[in-house]
Formats: sequence, C-alpha cells, structure tokens
Amino acid sequence: MQNFLSKYIQGVLLVLGMLLLIIGVAFTWGFFIAVMLAGLLMIVLAFLINYERSEE
Repeated sequence: MQNFLSKYIQGVLLVLGMLLLIIGVAFTWGFFIAVMLAGLLMIVLAFLINYERSEE
C-alpha cells in the first residue's frame, strides 16, 4: 500500500481535486455546466497522462 501511494499520489490527488471541483460547480452553477466541466477536465487529464507516458 505504501508503494502504491508513493507512486500514484499525484494522480489520486488530481482525481480527488477534480471531483471536488465538479461537485462545487454543480452546486453553484448547475448540473449541465458541471458535466461540461467534467468532460473538459477528463480531456485535460488524458493529455497529461499521455504526456507523462511519452516522457518515460
């Protein structure tokens, strides 16, 4: 468990932060804007993962 957390802590924190951001937007602006933001953040996350894998 310690090895998993030390290796993937950045990704875990990124996903948790994204979920909290979407929940906050959903309560503030509405559900459909939160869904669009979630889609945008998933695209950005996919690009980040792709960039990180290409560096290895």
